[in-house]
Amino acid sequence: MYHFFGNRCALRRGHVQARCRRGLAASFSVSSDAPSSPAPAKYRYIERWHASTVKPQSFYDDFAAREKQKCYFYSVDLQGRLFLEDVLPKNIATSIKDENLLNFIFRRVRRIRDKEKAILEEAGAADDYPFVSPCGAELNFVRPADSPVVFHELREDSENGKSLVFGGNLSQLYRPDRLAMSPRTGRLYHELVSETRDGREVKPLTALHASASTAPEYGLIKSSVAVSLADAIVEGDGFGSDVICYDTGKRYPIEWLPAHAEAGGWGLPLSEECDE
Repeated sequence: MYHFFGNRCALRRGHVQARCRRGLAASFSVSSDAPSSPAPAKYRYIERWHASTVKPQSFYDDFAAREKQKCYFYSVDLQGRLFLEDVLPKNIATSIKDENLLNFIFRRVRRIRDKEKAILEEAGAADDYPFVSPCGAELNFVRPADSPVVFHELREDSENGKSLVFGGNLSQLYRPDRLAMSPRTGRLYHELVSETRDGREVKPLTALHASASTAPEYGLIKSSVAVSLADAIVEGDGFGSDVICYDTGKRYPIEWLPAHAEAGGWGLPLSEECDE
């Protein structure tokens, strides 16, 4: 059984318990992804943005104390790491690392619905959380820097070729014909696709995979993974780019990311847009 609590999240399965508490970062140094001294400008700008998204503590306390439907708030960074939103600074030490808990949350994450948005309107936060991961009667609202699904590893699979990993250890097949690039940010994405077996689609991996049947959903490819794919990306015949599948020799155009899949005002802005 999984339980989520206001300033900490706990996973209980038998005698297994994992917790992430506010203030944990005070005991750890900043991760290698974000050097602490001196901090490059790009990290300072990301840290400022994360700090700007944190609400007053009363906001989190009031939603956690709701009688009928308790609400908790999380953020996902560009590396695909999950945090309690009110935790600062955000780095590897303060991220939630339990694979079972990560898989639980990411399997259920989906776009917010009107009735859930109405709950946030009471606090003027309806536009801040585009995704939610329901847990029974509780709601875990998610504000990602870009997409809630971030593929943080490209794994070789002896049976199926390559797989993209997200969350804890969830994975889907890498399909070079399903890549997309944002014309606004230049970031690389992969469409969320469900596997097929004997010509039939298997159960969708996540709630977002399930909703992709009506409108394609996309996961962000972490920058280091995108770099590993760079050798296969070449100039296309038109204005875009193509990707070559070296296993088959086929060449596929990289489509432009659809407008509905771009991050909204809730996402991490381009650094140029934040410069004072």
